[in-house]
Amino acid sequence: MSEQTTQGNQNRKTENEIRIALTDGENVHENVRNITLMALSAGQLDGKKMREVVQAVVQGASVAAKEKDGKVKYSLREAMAGVDEALAKTAEASKLSIEEAAGRIKEFGSHDCKRALDELLVLEDMVLDVVTGLAKTSDGAARDVLGDLARHGRTRGTAAGKAAQKVFETLTRQLEQDVRRGVTSGADTALKVGEQLSQATAGFFEGTVEALNKTGSKRKEQ
Repeated sequence: MSEQTTQGNQNRKTENEIRIALTDGENVHENVRNITLMALSAGQLDGKKMREVVQAVVQGASVAAKEKDGKVKYSLREAMAGVDEALAKTAEASKLSIEEAAGRIKEFGSHDCKRALDELLVLEDMVLDVVTGLAKTSDGAARDVLGDLARHGRTRGTAAGKAAQKVFETLTRQLEQDVRRGVTSGADTALKVGEQLSQATAGFFEGTVEALNKTGSKRKEQ
């Protein structure tokens, strides 16, 4: 099975899980956040995969919300809050993996660290582009709510965008220092470094998901 087919199957699985979460109606924010994180943590992580996962999540939420009479606005807002939080965690996990690579600049080089930082910088725009696109293809209340969420995100910003900007500024300064102290690797290392960065980021997600799930279990017990 090709990597593209595997990712396509994973995206459909994610969309279905989101639909079930919204149909159930319990803890929508937390459930959407955790489903999104789990989808992002499966395999390597890059800009293309993040867009596909967000597309699957918002699509699933939109379809399920339209089936909930009178609760479209609430369901979509809670779902988008979950996506936003998950992507803020994406920035935090990326920070750890980029820091690790930047700290070993002689071995890794700066090119892929910079590319990973650039992907962080456009994270918010990517999410809002997906939401805007789905708003245009939706109808009724779902179209209006998605459109409002996209406009609000562009005007007021998102948690994901703010986290990504903070990480970008911090790591850019660190990367510049490490580059001055180190030696940039050749192009033959670039692919290897990119794979290691994406795998490391996905690995940090697994720990994040476990921690969030434990927190959720404690709340339920209380």
